[in-house]
Amino acid sequence: MEFEKNTLLFGADPTPRIVAVELGETGTVRVHRRETNGSTVTDVEPFHPFVWADSDVVDLGIEAEKLQGDLKYGWLVTVDSWKELIALRNGLKSAGRDFFAFTDPVQHYLTATGRTLFKDLPFEQLKRMQIEVLATDEHIMSIALSDNNRWEELIVVDPTNIEESERAALKRLTALIKQHDPDVIEGHDSAFIFRCS
Repeated sequence: MEFEKNTLLFGADPTPRIVAVELGETGTVRVHRRETNGSTVTDVEPFHPFVWADSDVVDLGIEAEKLQGDLKYGWLVTVDSWKELIALRNGLKSAGRDFFAFTDPVQHYLTATGRTLFKDLPFEQLKRMQIEVLATDEHIMSIALSDNNRWEELIVVDPTNIEESERAALKRLTALIKQHDPDVIEGHDSAFIFRCS
């Protein structure tokens, strides 16, 4: 068996070239795929989040499906939306029930469908953006950006007008990310992102 065909590692669903999955309207996700011509298509697909519980939850007024085998979390509880999943997790936690649930809707979707990101997409075709932020403890000094197509831009914060210039730099950064729409952002600093939120 070819390494890339190992379904335990690369998912059982053969759908190729998925570059992103986003939570959509109630009960849906948007699945973005890169076509061989470089364009991106978006499919809206059903999405039903779930938790695995260690026992039946019918006493809580919730229907569950008993899974085959002798599993620690042998009951599957499926809901229609991410909002319902959050309420379900909170309810199970309040009732003292033992359960397992993913905290990310993308991970939920990929696990439920057996799909994986970037399958059969050559590395060279990934839209990659690199970001490097130079900052002090107090403010951003500059933001350097580049991509795998040799585009580069340097955003410099004016040290004589830091507050306004920093705000403009962050707006420019956001606009460039939207414009280039990368599949992967490399080199970002999570502390920087937290600071900007």
